[in-house]
Amino acid sequence: MEIAFSVIEEELIQGCIKNERLAQKRLYERYYGKMFGVCMRYSSHREQATEILNMAFFKVFKTIESFAAKGGNLEAWIYRIMVNTALDYLRAELRHQHSDIEKTVYVEDTSDVISDMSAEDIMRLVNRLTPAYRTVFNLYVVEGYNHKEIGDLLGISEGTSKSNLAKARAKLQDMIIEQNKVKVSVYGK
Repeated sequence: MEIAFSVIEEELIQGCIKNERLAQKRLYERYYGKMFGVCMRYSSHREQATEILNMAFFKVFKTIESFAAKGGNLEAWIYRIMVNTALDYLRAELRHQHSDIEKTVYVEDTSDVISDMSAEDIMRLVNRLTPAYRTVFNLYVVEGYNHKEIGDLLGISEGTSKSNLAKARAKLQDMIIEQNKVKVSVYGK
C-alpha cells in the first residue's frame, strides 16, 4: 500500500512540475481537507481560510520542483507552506489593525465546562479572538512553538508573545464563562 501511494504521489509531483492541471487538481483534492483545517485555525472565517488555502496551494505548485529535488514528506512540506502562508497573511493583516488592549481578569476554574465542550465549540471561540491573539494561541498551543520561536516568526518580542497568549487565554476563559452563563440561564431552573 505504501509503495502504491509513493508511486501515485510521485506521479502527481511530476505532473505538477509539468503544470498539468489534472495532477494539480488531484494533489489539491488529496490534501484539501487537512490543509483547510490548518488554515481555519488561523482564520476568523471560512472565506479567509479559503483565501489562505488557495494562496498556499499556489505556492505549492510554484515551488514543487524544489521539493522534488530535495525529496521528503510531501504532506509535511505542504503543511509547512500552509502555516507559513497563514502567518504571512496575518502579519499583513496585523500591520493594518491595532490589537485590542484588554485587562486580564482571573476568574474561577472552567476545566469542567471545557471538558463538556466539543473541539468544534472550542475552535469557534478561538476564531473569535483577534488575529494577534489567535495566531499566538495557535502557534503555542496547537503547533507547539515556544515564545522565542513565535516572536521570530511574527516579528514581535518574546514578551509580546507571552502577553498575547495570556490575553488570549483570559479572553477565551471569559467567553467560556459567558457562554456557560447563557446556558445556565436558558436551561437552568
